[in-house]
Amino acid sequence: MKKSLLAVAAIGAFASAAQAQSSVTVYGILDVGYIGSNAKEGTNGATKIQKSAFGQSAEQTSRLGFKGTEDLGGGASAFFTVELGLTPQNSELSGGTAEDRTQRTTQASGSAVDNRQSFVGLKKNGIGQFAFGRQYTPVFNTGAATSPGQYNNVIGDVVYAGASSAFSSGTVVTGTNNGIGFTNRASNALTAQSDRFAGFQVGGMYAMNNQNQTQTAPDGTFATSATGGSAGGNTNWNGWGLNGNFTWQKLYVGVAYQSFKTQYSTGVPAGNSIQNLGSVGASAGQLIQVNGAGVRGVAPLFPAAQISDKQTLVGATYDFGILKAYAQWVGRKVQNDYAYTANTDAAGIATAAAGEQLNRNAQQIGVRSYITPTIESWASIGNGKLKGGVGAATANFVGWQVGSNYYLSKRTNLYGIYGQSQTSSVSGAVGSNTGANQYALGVRHTF
Repeated sequence: MKKSLLAVAAIGAFASAAQAQSSVTVYGILDVGYIGSNAKEGTNGATKIQKSAFGQSAEQTSRLGFKGTEDLGGGASAFFTVELGLTPQNSELSGGTAEDRTQRTTQASGSAVDNRQSFVGLKKNGIGQFAFGRQYTPVFNTGAATSPGQYNNVIGDVVYAGASSAFSSGTVVTGTNNGIGFTNRASNALTAQSDRFAGFQVGGMYAMNNQNQTQTAPDGTFATSATGGSAGGNTNWNGWGLNGNFTWQKLYVGVAYQSFKTQYSTGVPAGNSIQNLGSVGASAGQLIQVNGAGVRGVAPLFPAAQISDKQTLVGATYDFGILKAYAQWVGRKVQNDYAYTANTDAAGIATAAAGEQLNRNAQQIGVRSYITPTIESWASIGNGKLKGGVGAATANFVGWQVGSNYYLSKRTNLYGIYGQSQTSSVSGAVGSNTGANQYALGVRHTF
């Protein structure tokens, strides 16, 4: 009898929880098709790359998500989203790629599951909302609202810089490789967004991931263990951003700014035979790899650094009825605020001055229109300039893209996309006049 009562009570508890949950939605996108690409890289485009494959996510990245809301009463509600990236073209259904971990996102976990978004928050009608977790950045959201290609993954968009994973092109010299335009997502982030008042809406983000530990650094000694010659130190990653937009009749204008800072002191070396140069002087805390004869042979490992990354995006749209016009500008500047000096051999000294590591800006215009109730098309063209820092490549680049959707139903469409990018006036060690084109034919289903 007691067991029966306990079972009834448990069922009642679950039923109450289910009733309190206002809604839970399972959603997703599967995008597959044929992708072809041609690229010219190296000095004056001497290296030619041609690839073709039945791939995925050309128009929109495949994903599986869960989102829900719970009515808390009084106009308040709780909400959550969990969204995973999908890779339907191979055996790993969801996995963070090296590209995702190093370029498109910040603080990515690198696990076997691609965590696109996961956050929980609270909302109050008439005021706004806030959320904690892994989320899109203010610049990403502003760009998404003003992108003529709606952030597809075929090359040609110079603002989103979505060089496809269909081929390996995308070195810094092109100015259009994935993630070079801005940071898409931030982990460990708090975001806030207001409701719309008199056409205006504002928001903000603060991301934080700090680890501070007292650093030990033996003076002039050799490390013979895997832990190396030092331990501890600071590994801090922080960022903040603001965004605002205004709507008036058929006009939309948005602006966003975000700044990230990465700080780390002398890192722990990966192996043995590491000499710490001491705790005082110009070379304090620097780690030098030493060969078996005790000769300092290579550049310092993990020097102290403080990297600042500032990103700005301005975009606008105007709906003329027959078509919608788009305009965007994006700028990004990455700088190392620390200079360091360290021995690179028995007698030599190497210095790395603080200064600009990357300066990129781009602008583009575009249009998007329904030619018929079932055929939608778009086109965009843009240009920009990239400076990769002292001694690195600088380039002027252009890109353009055209595409079309044929809707078989509300949730299923066929698509064709073609994009092209080209660089010119390239200086630096990497070659000049490189370029690439890419095309995709596929089917996208949303649910």
